[in-house]
Amino acid sequence: MGRAPKYDWDDKKDICYQLYVEQKKSPGEIVKYFAQHFGCAENELPGVRLFRRQFADRWHFPPRKARVKPADEPVVVERIKQLWEQNLGVKEIRAALQEEGWELGDNEFQRLRKKNGFRRRGDVGAYSIEVGAGGKRKRGPEEMEQWLPVDDDPVGGVMGELDGHDGTADALLGLQQPQHQPVFALTPEEEARRFEHMAKVQAESDQALLNRKRRRRIRGYGHLPPDDPGLAPRYSSETTLDECKAFLHLSNEMYSTVRSEYELICRDMGIERKKTVMENGLWQASKDRLVRENLHLSAMMHPLQPDLERKAVAIDVICADVTKRMRDSKKKLTVGEANNTLGLNPRSSKELRRKYYEILERDQYTTRLACGDEHWAELRQQWFDTSPLLQQVVTEGDPHRMKCVDILCRDATKRYNDDSLKKDPTRRQYQQALYGPGPGACRSNKKKETPNGLTPAPTAPKKPTKKRAAVAGDLNIDPALAPNPIPAYFRLSPDSNLIGNHPRIWLGKLASPTILALHAAAAGKAGAAQVSKAQGIIKNADGSEDSYQIDDDGELQVYLEAAGDKSTFVVVLEGGYA
Repeated sequence: MGRAPKYDWDDKKDICYQLYVEQKKSPGEIVKYFAQHFGCAENELPGVRLFRRQFADRWHFPPRKARVKPADEPVVVERIKQLWEQNLGVKEIRAALQEEGWELGDNEFQRLRKKNGFRRRGDVGAYSIEVGAGGKRKRGPEEMEQWLPVDDDPVGGVMGELDGHDGTADALLGLQQPQHQPVFALTPEEEARRFEHMAKVQAESDQALLNRKRRRRIRGYGHLPPDDPGLAPRYSSETTLDECKAFLHLSNEMYSTVRSEYELICRDMGIERKKTVMENGLWQASKDRLVRENLHLSAMMHPLQPDLERKAVAIDVICADVTKRMRDSKKKLTVGEANNTLGLNPRSSKELRRKYYEILERDQYTTRLACGDEHWAELRQQWFDTSPLLQQVVTEGDPHRMKCVDILCRDATKRYNDDSLKKDPTRRQYQQALYGPGPGACRSNKKKETPNGLTPAPTAPKKPTKKRAAVAGDLNIDPALAPNPIPAYFRLSPDSNLIGNHPRIWLGKLASPTILALHAAAAGKAGAAQVSKAQGIIKNADGSEDSYQIDDDGELQVYLEAAGDKSTFVVVLEGGYA
């Protein structure tokens, strides 16, 4: 009689057509819709790949991809350019085009952006500028020379790219001098000035601590070492957030939940500042409500618990910090908003920020505290002198426009510091990842925490191989903590920049389903190479392929689930040799 079908698709075609074709929901969103509709878990329903196969092969739904007709392409490109020069994000541009009737598929939209240079991330160098129609600019040998250090050019150098390094320059530079050696050397006079300045700053800092004129420094700051870890705060309000987590026994995940819950309470009760609501009792009422509605805090604040006074201080500090963040979020400006205020499009803004980046690189800048306010003002003035726009803003003295200039300055400084740390990790010596009794700072990716600081491993397969079990047994390791490697195909992108002959396609294994493991496997055949871009490939039933950008662990997990047993990655390798 044959095996009965696992899923019943017979009465789902109409609703799937409405969701997929008319409402343009993704297969993942459709899975969530049916999970809510039937009140079941998503893993009890067909996977995303099965939905795609059912739509395309069985029901023959119209394809979601669209390609602009040649006659309409100039109109679409001009509209994208207008939106892009308004500093709108990719999602906002897509939404605007869709409202205007241009239904572009992901690949078609990305093709038009790449072809015409409507992208914010450059391919070469920090804040690199891409040309317009005709595609991205390729550097010739004469242009590359100005980026490499030579004996008679003390100003030449290598700049890191927006999210990494310029691969070719780094590789060639590595053949001439150690990676940690700065491209621009300081003069003996400047080295002496900086040493004297830091000695003065350190002496003033120590004196201020003795006189209780400054709060304790729990971690390194601007090349200054942390204070004694046993030093108590001057006032209860100076209890650190990490200490608050320890006093309340909060993991980072629980801490984030407490903050989110209190922010909702503040919005519901109309609280924006602690001082303005203390007299009428609203501040204490909001904290009492938080404790009442959070089970963990309710247990911590039970009358029979020890150290209730210290825990109450911890809750007060966390709540005050939440309201501070709420106020600050209203004042924050994005780079796009700053560009609009100053009348800059993304390309001209890149060029402006790149000039300041180059000034910082020539100066071997580290921190404002280390260089001193006077020298920092000199660096800013050098930047102002390079641009008539900046000179006009400084002359006008408008506070809001000056704040927008500060946003661009801060962005260039951050990019420079990030690139400098990649080139020379020893510059991080004055920083500390863990600096208190609690779990440390929350990470932006919000990885789940496990006991003893172990990284959560993926679920072990139902039938582990004998070889894997034997290895785990020999090392006396729990098999659940030893994830199986994930086999994958790798393709070398034509945008890669390597020295030597590298295979165009090769096999590799991911040690774990993380972006770091993906980069390590991709660069395994190229010494000193870095992965600047990775895309996952999904093959369709008709033989065509879809590519998906992979930037973090969550996106990689989604791709591996969709790809099944055959994962294929297209990677851009830079800065290495085959």
